[in-house]
Amino acid sequence: MASFKLIAFCFLFLFVSKLQAQKHPVLYAGFEAYRHTGFEDNSFGKFSVGSQIYQIKFLAPEIGFDYGGGTLPERTVFGKNFNIQDPRKGLLRQRFKFSVLILNPKLKFGEEDAYITFSPKYHIGTLRGEAAYLEYSDDNRYIGLKESENSKIDLSFWSFAIGFEGLQITSKYWFALSLHYTLVNANDVWDTMGFSAEDAFMQSASTSTIGLGFRFYYNPFGSEND
Repeated sequence: MASFKLIAFCFLFLFVSKLQAQKHPVLYAGFEAYRHTGFEDNSFGKFSVGSQIYQIKFLAPEIGFDYGGGTLPERTVFGKNFNIQDPRKGLLRQRFKFSVLILNPKLKFGEEDAYITFSPKYHIGTLRGEAAYLEYSDDNRYIGLKESENSKIDLSFWSFAIGFEGLQITSKYWFALSLHYTLVNANDVWDTMGFSAEDAFMQSASTSTIGLGFRFYYNPFGSEND
């Protein structure tokens, strides 16, 4: 199903480019930050690079690459032999990271220096998870690694963004600010992992959430038609 969607998007991009291809691409780089209650006060983020391929009227499709991830809050593991003086048995740490190709049939409405944008983005790539079960030593002075798990799965998901583009410095440089909602789900990788110790079970945390994005656009040719 994911492969079919990717083929459909590629066909759309190529079809429109035959109608009127932009002579020179506009490049971008940016960062997005997200916060979710499942992460308590922690956050996760991603970096983006890519290109706005062309613009024809209100259609300005982009293709790019995103790399991001985050860390879940550390969770104390309590042993079966619970005692008041030292109830801790170990510590569980989990983190995830993803790298994905982005296809974005972006829509832009407004004037050249003040656009409102809407981006329904399709992401396809890989998700990696890492987990470590750290055990307290007998003297409780340090924590040693007892078990570790690593897993990698294929990933596809949607995200949506509404923003403002056109904070122009010159004809070559401008910025964009946006509000994002991502449907990336890190739980898919936790489901493939587990520890032998019964009391060290994986945490689950939904990562579908809202975030803020900042982008820097660069037109290397700097003409009105490019």
